[in-house]
Amino acid sequence: MVKLFLVFIFVLTAFLGFSAQAIAGEVTLLWQGDGEYQVRARVVYPDEFRDNSTKIVQVAGLQTLQNLTELTVQVIDSKGRTIANYDNVNNSQARENNFLQFRFDPINKTINGWLDIGGAEANDYFLKGQPGLGLDLFHLDAYGNEFKIDHNNGVIGIKTDY
Repeated sequence: MVKLFLVFIFVLTAFLGFSAQAIAGEVTLLWQGDGEYQVRARVVYPDEFRDNSTKIVQVAGLQTLQNLTELTVQVIDSKGRTIANYDNVNNSQARENNFLQFRFDPINKTINGWLDIGGAEANDYFLKGQPGLGLDLFHLDAYGNEFKIDHNNGVIGIKTDY
């Protein structure tokens, strides 16, 4: 009877362990504007979160970084040429962008809330807005003025690499 009980506990533990949702460590975000500009972002996060209070991957400016290892952004013009690359987060460190906003739910594969990724200095490009409502690609001129160069209705693709 004890052996049967131990086998039952082992099988139950194995079943529960395997049925838990796996969290992949990498996704690619794909945005395309109505004017054919594109933004591709690569997001890398640890398989096991250091902060177990939440299963969210996020960064807000330079202060709040949670469960995010890398966030790289590539901007492509309407002719398919790469016009900018940014390392917004590298080695779990946010880089010189106080406006950075990114919040990703790796279990449901959704971006939640406000999004602002890319550059933040003169002649940089950045994507901002709210997924599902509207996303705009902006260019900053030499004086720091924002110019919207493309837009879509908030659609952004999320590709898992597993």
